[in-house]
Amino acid sequence: MFDNEQSFKHGSKEIYNQHYGRYNIDKIWRDDILPCRLYLRHCVLAAKNLGEPAYSNFLDHTYLGDRRTTIREYLATTGAGIMEEEPPETLRSRYGG
Repeated sequence: MFDNEQSFKHGSKEIYNQHYGRYNIDKIWRDDILPCRLYLRHCVLAAKNLGEPAYSNFLDHTYLGDRRTTIREYLATTGAGIMEEEPPETLRSRYGG
């Protein structure tokens, strides 16, 4: 599993800082980014449509950026309510399930 220090061993931290440091981006790998609620709902519905084994596998073996929290855990805590949210009218045909 790569982390920021391992990534910099394979490349130049100076070059990275030249390109991204001026924008205050100091990490390649981040663990604090959460999924887009609408898109996650869409993915969960798609997995559910594939049947129970695929659905359970997706919930239990897909992780957030922290590489520890499963989608099932996220939906039961911080992401509670995502599955009840309806997409905006303009996206309903694409993300409506």
